[in-house]
Amino acid sequence: RFGDVLWILSPFVGVSGTSSGAFYGYAGLGFDINLGPRWVLTPNVAGGYFARGSGIDLGSWWEFRSGAELDYRFADRSRLGVAVHHMSNAGLTRRNPGEESVILVYSVPLR
Repeated sequence: RFGDVLWILSPFVGVSGTSSGAFYGYAGLGFDINLGPRWVLTPNVAGGYFARGSGIDLGSWWEFRSGAELDYRFADRSRLGVAVHHMSNAGLTRRNPGEESVILVYSVPLR
């Protein structure tokens, strides 16, 4: 996460992988909604490169991801939370089964 560098929008980059060799490298935008001094809800969207490995064929090497993350923010500004996302190629190819995920997230600020 790079903080609110585009008005209220925060750019971010990330990677994820699976035990079946799938890889997803992505970049996107999110914005924080503070729910008190420690809890943060972050709706976000991203796009990036997907390699399926031996797992599910999502239909394209380019996939979009949308969802939200609910985090507890620590005093050092690191966060621990849960994210729920939908990933699909948005109809770029005929095959577009989509995929949903629930992810445990720990993030550390870059600055």
